Amino acid sequence: TAEDIGLAEVMASVIYGAATNARLEGSLDEARDLMAQAADSIADSAFGPQFWAISRSTQGLIEAEAGDLAAARVFHTEAIEVAMASNDSPVIAMVLVGIADLALRGGDPAEAARLLGAADAVRGSIDRSVPDVDRIEATARAALGDAGFSDAYAKGSGVTAAGALGASGLRPAA
Repeated sequence: TAEDIGLAEVMASVIYGAATNARLEGSLDEARDLMAQAADSIADSAFGPQFWAISRSTQGLIEAEAGDLAAARVFHTEAIEVAMASNDSPVIAMVLVGIADLALRGGDPAEAARLLGAADAVRGSIDRSVPDVDRIEATARAALGDAGFSDAYAKGSGVTAAGALGASGLRPAA
């Protein structure tokens, strides 16, 4: 088990998985508590910035689903900052999906579609393994119609990893 191995990184990964499952099942308090545990367990570890970025993005997803868009914005801003520093395109793309969720929950389905397009452009391909993509796309498509969704999605197609921070629409704290 992860406890037997005793590495903070292993424990954090297991806890992160449990938190993601709890979030997807709608158990937001449990997901929030588990993500706090995961963050605590990696605070002084050798974990790379990728896990920190994904963890912060997940915390943003939790808060957005709970209705606290201000807290979600703080988490997503930190996530994109850390993801950009990692220079890891798939991680940057995953964080952009979280920001797309924030845009959608904030009432901007066109921005959500653009950010999904940006995520795919940064990643270099469509990735349906990210559990939130289908939900965000379906909701944005329902709001915009097929043509509107396609147009908004296409506006993100030129985004590169280097331009992802600007494309995110989030500004780091000064």
